[in-house]
Amino acid sequence: MKRLADFAIFVAVVKAGTISEASKTLDLSIASVSKYVTRIEQEMGVRLLVRSSRGLKLTDEGRDLYEHVDRLLNELDTVVTKVSRTSLHPQGVLRITSSIGLARRQIAPLVSEFAAQYPDLSVQLTFGDREPDTSSERVDVAIVIGRPQDSSLVAKRILRNPCVPCASPAYLEHHPAPHDPEDLKEHDCLVLDCPGSFKDLWVLEDDTGKRQSVRVKGGLIADNSETLRQWALEGRGIAMESLWDIQEPLKSGELVRLLPRYRAPDLDFYVVYAGRELIPAKTRAFVAFIEDRAEHLQEAG
Repeated sequence: MKRLADFAIFVAVVKAGTISEASKTLDLSIASVSKYVTRIEQEMGVRLLVRSSRGLKLTDEGRDLYEHVDRLLNELDTVVTKVSRTSLHPQGVLRITSSIGLARRQIAPLVSEFAAQYPDLSVQLTFGDREPDTSSERVDVAIVIGRPQDSSLVAKRILRNPCVPCASPAYLEHHPAPHDPEDLKEHDCLVLDCPGSFKDLWVLEDDTGKRQSVRVKGGLIADNSETLRQWALEGRGIAMESLWDIQEPLKSGELVRLLPRYRAPDLDFYVVYAGRELIPAKTRAFVAFIEDRAEHLQEAG
């Protein structure tokens, strides 16, 4: 950076025509400006400027250096201006990852709406029910189940996510419905194994606040909620599902809510991004957009 500053002063001297005029432009003393130019000449071992009573004259070496450095400084200024604009106006590529079920039904339409507001921004949406690595996967924003444990990330809740056990009528034709959480041990349970999920340890709370923890078992395990939901619809077992995810099957009778006096702890959805002080405009804009649409998400669920 020190060498860059010296070259910038050299270019300013050439454009000003005299060291005294350059000192006014740079707000430096004449002695300081002269010292910078002399230092460059000494370090390079070549005379760059010929000083006379009529002003300054570039040597051949000085002219060659000036033309190259002036072009490089202009290119640098262009890059710096472009990068600085990204902190003010959303542009470039915004990479978003979201839980599969939520992304397909609720996040994808909102991403489309958001992208339409920012024509200079490209938005890449990927689906996944695993914890994103915001460094190695180059994810700008993630929408995940549960608050992440990484304290370096900023997490804001956007959707409450109550969960209940459910099964299809086809499954219940051959298996008596459980009346107590302990009864789940005798059933084929569908396990969601992803970050933030209950996995095979289901915690259920009754209307008095009493909690029971049950270690369930079953032959089917999935790492995404959509697969689990499909298995439940096919009658393969009992699933612990998000209410927002099964509202339509519950209304149509394709799924039946079990243990109605009980409910599991909420597995809320959070919008997550790296906790940097200088957050890109594209990230700020999307987080603000999703927070503004949080009420819509809750109603849609």
